[in-house]
Amino acid sequence: MVRHTQIKNIVDSILSLHCNHPIRVGVSGITASGKTTVANEIAQEIEHRGKNVIRTSIDHFHNCRKIRYRQGKDSAKGYYEDAHDYESFRDKLLIPLGPGGDRVYQTSSFDLARDEPVTPVPKLATSDMVLVVDGTFLFKEVLANQFDYKIFVDTSFDVARKRGAQRDERSFGSVEKAEAMFIKRYHAASERYLTEHSPKESANVVIMNNDLQNPAVIIR
Repeated sequence: MVRHTQIKNIVDSILSLHCNHPIRVGVSGITASGKTTVANEIAQEIEHRGKNVIRTSIDHFHNCRKIRYRQGKDSAKGYYEDAHDYESFRDKLLIPLGPGGDRVYQTSSFDLARDEPVTPVPKLATSDMVLVVDGTFLFKEVLANQFDYKIFVDTSFDVARKRGAQRDERSFGSVEKAEAMFIKRYHAASERYLTEHSPKESANVVIMNNDLQNPAVIIR
């Protein structure tokens, strides 16, 4: 299958890096672009090669509800600016695994369902591990230089909205309500991300993901 071959080619590129610390791989893209699926496929292929993987998402580093929704539950500006705790994400995960880091890390800082901070027991990484983390706004300027390898999942807004609305139908009560939220909040914020930070241009790999079975891939 074309998709599996493309994933293998990307992993070849990742594992060709020579680092004295864990390789930090970020997978970004607009909301519902397919980031989580791609990140899982990458992680599984790396594990298949005999490497130990640290797999997490920036969604385990949310801000509390009071901060997340202080600009309104349907605010695109609020989603873009307030959804995630970048300081914890950077200081508890990315920096410890990077150059000069002590490799003592945690993969979460917040329980979204309970709306409360969590303090998991820190783990110690070995230098040959690979971190694979996904997130919508991963390549904002405040985070971009903390990744050794960046993958951008390039899916059109129309395709992503339809996929996301079907996925989130139960949460919002109907596909139509889910689509409306994507337009007003999630994808409006994603448009700002693309405009302000050009994540596609800075990525090592771009995956054109409209066709799930046959994605086109550019490895730079």
